[in-house]
Amino acid sequence: MLNIPSNQIYIATSSIDGNVCIASLIDPKDVQLRNFGRPIQTVALSPEYKSDRNFLSGGQAGSLILTTGGQAGKSTNATTNGRAGVTASGWLGTLGLSANTGTDKVLHSGEGIISTIKWSLSGKYVLWVNEQGIKIMRSNLRLESGESHLEWKRISHIDRPNRPGWEEMAGVWRARAEWIDRDNLESEEDPATDHPVVPAPANGTTPKSSPTSAHKAKGEEVVVGWGDTVWIVHVYPGSAAAEGDADDGKIGRAEVATM
Repeated sequence: MLNIPSNQIYIATSSIDGNVCIASLIDPKDVQLRNFGRPIQTVALSPEYKSDRNFLSGGQAGSLILTTGGQAGKSTNATTNGRAGVTASGWLGTLGLSANTGTDKVLHSGEGIISTIKWSLSGKYVLWVNEQGIKIMRSNLRLESGESHLEWKRISHIDRPNRPGWEEMAGVWRARAEWIDRDNLESEEDPATDHPVVPAPANGTTPKSSPTSAHKAKGEEVVVGWGDTVWIVHVYPGSAAAEGDADDGKIGRAEVATM
């Protein structure tokens, strides 16, 4: 979840019994519980959760689900299982204010267990990891005029390693991801060259050169650790003037800088 004051008051947890619980640390009545009927392994609140009440979740069922709406003080069932959200408990129901139980939309599915979901620092992008690899999509936030059709469009897929053990363990190893801001990181520099020290990869290959500072200012960067592998991925915004398919050009692109 984006580390800004408006979101620091909320925490979200998920469980193997299918429940996602979101609660405010300030208002004890601002809490909601939603059951998806399947083990949920990861949940990520929208950077604008306080106002839009959106969150993403995923787990054993292999579906990346966007939940929108819902009211505080309720325990509800998800709508992805074919049933309408049913209020199981809550003081709002006794007041006749139980109409908004929220809706759920499957954004992606069919590629195995989802272990990690992370919003980018700007809120523009969402990264998630399933058994087949790492995915990055454009979110519904910070869209320019005329770009509403680009929301929740996938930007990139990065395959998992094709090495012994991964076929059996891809769904067991839990991926870790962190969007980073290099301006806030201390760089380790070589005293002799006054340049950052880049360790050589274990397989002897040469890593791709880092993007220029101008590109860094425009894009975002994420580090993903999964099993025995670490990826550093740069995500760049699209351009309306990009050649080829208009949507592909506008959404953006992702490049693996180091693996």
